[in-house]
Amino acid sequence: MGRYVALLRGINVGRNKKIAMADLRELLTGLGYTDVRTHLQSGNALFTATGTPAKLSKQIEAAIQDELGMDVRCLIRSAKEIRAVIDANPLADVATNGSRFLALFLSTAPDPKLLKQHN
Repeated sequence: MGRYVALLRGINVGRNKKIAMADLRELLTGLGYTDVRTHLQSGNALFTATGTPAKLSKQIEAAIQDELGMDVRCLIRSAKEIRAVIDANPLADVATNGSRFLALFLSTAPDPKLLKQHN
């Protein structure tokens, strides 16, 4: 069993793809996940489950499609990965207001050629 964060893309922004967090918690619990918690209306959820991040994201995407009729991408990160991002924060001493801080997660590694162009 591992602790994971699900980041749902493009929900509860504007009028489209509205998902109540109570419905999301119920959906994840229905998949057999435990200790399910959601954060505000963000589409972010914390849960405990077995499986790889790839398997879990596919399960969640399929359940949202089947039960809610929405095509929503889901990115999974382990609690360990989230902790590593927080611990490696290079601005921790100066950016102290967490409500004004943002971390982005990519679903795939960026193309090294594109990264090299921008360095």
